[in-house]
Amino acid sequence: MDRHPARWAQRLAQWAAVPLAVGGVTLASRAAGANEIAAGFLLLVAVLGLATWGGWAVGAAASLAATLCLNYFFIPPTGGLTVEDPSNWVALACFLAASTLVSRLVARARQEAAGARARQRELEVLYDLSFGLFTQRPGALGEAAARTLRAIGAEAGALVLTEGEPVSAIGGPLEVDAALLEAAWKGSGRLSGSLEDAGTSYIPLQVGGHLSGILLAREPAAPLAVLDPAVRLLALAVERERLLREAAHLEGVRQSDSLKTALLRAVSHDLRTPLTSMRLEIESLERRLADPETLAGLRALSLQQERLTRRIDNLLALARLEAGVARPHPEPMPAGSLFRAARESLALILEGRAVDVRIQPGCPDLWADPSVTLEILVNLLENAARAAPPERPLELAAETVDGSVRIEVLDRGPGMPVGESLSEGLGLQIARSLAEANGGTLALLDRPGGGTIARLDLPAAPEEVPEA
Repeated sequence: MDRHPARWAQRLAQWAAVPLAVGGVTLASRAAGANEIAAGFLLLVAVLGLATWGGWAVGAAASLAATLCLNYFFIPPTGGLTVEDPSNWVALACFLAASTLVSRLVARARQEAAGARARQRELEVLYDLSFGLFTQRPGALGEAAARTLRAIGAEAGALVLTEGEPVSAIGGPLEVDAALLEAAWKGSGRLSGSLEDAGTSYIPLQVGGHLSGILLAREPAAPLAVLDPAVRLLALAVERERLLREAAHLEGVRQSDSLKTALLRAVSHDLRTPLTSMRLEIESLERRLADPETLAGLRALSLQQERLTRRIDNLLALARLEAGVARPHPEPMPAGSLFRAARESLALILEGRAVDVRIQPGCPDLWADPSVTLEILVNLLENAARAAPPERPLELAAETVDGSVRIEVLDRGPGMPVGESLSEGLGLQIARSLAEANGGTLALLDRPGGGTIARLDLPAAPEEVPEA
């Protein structure tokens, strides 16, 4: 069925007006007794009017009809299409050429004027669409899609942001061809198909090569000059919505990190003061008391106080790294020096306990932040000391593996329970985060024969240390 019956009716009226207008002017000229010159001017005016109204084809037909009427009714001998005077042949030829040329010029001017008006309407549509899309409230993509579909003259349509059922925008739900929708998601370009006797276009919304959605439009009437910019504007609106969501999420994460860092600092500060007082009191009691049982209890209390202080220091270090306040400063560090510093930091816990140290000959220095690496190793060694029986020795090993330095803490404890990972304990979580911040990795493995291996891989120091 033709969607524009009024246009066809207008074209029929324009062609029907040719004989009516030319015949009417001819009859009026004969009735007024006009000569061939006057009749020629009147017929030329009629041709120009018809060309202005109906275009080049109508004007050309009117020019030919006017020439025939001028010859038949006004140029002697009248009543026929013969011409006796050769000059009249020239006059008729000039009239036909002039009327045809002028009708052509008029039709072209009319066409250009119509094109200019169409472009003006297109610009107005696109301006209204862009203003509406980018001034509407965030989260109103359904309204944006409906606005775009109305701008391109679609009877119905929907917007699909993710694979699944489309969200209806205007005209009610659409029946979707799954194959065409899948092809559009793969970026195959604009596709169209017949769904329930209505052609539906599947138009990918792309910005910078990123596919953000699919616009479904049933029989869009807008020309390509409007359709393509309108779809691009909608794609920008969808991308803007995505960026706003990401920005809100990132802002929430940033505020959460800031709050976490501030909370850790406040809690750590509030805990440090009583812990320092406890340590001083414990040392004072140890000097004054001589009862072995009481001293043993104080020693156990001192160990727990030291452990808690170490956890607070770890949390503060991790908070500073995550907040960007502090950054790791790598420098060459021998594995032997690292092991010695870790044992000294855990002097109370490791007192009376054997610790075997193995360092591969030629093992290169580590390239890591000394303070951060020491905190990692202290955490791992403390966990091993707590897990293994006191009579079983702990082991510290260092070797080079694929250009990295591998540090291992080995114990003969019960091993890793089934399903346990680095996220099971606060100390291990801190150690893993510090290792990643220092450019390394941390893993827990079952040790053959029983026990656990805590494996820390860190970069090896370059042969030529870069200047700071």
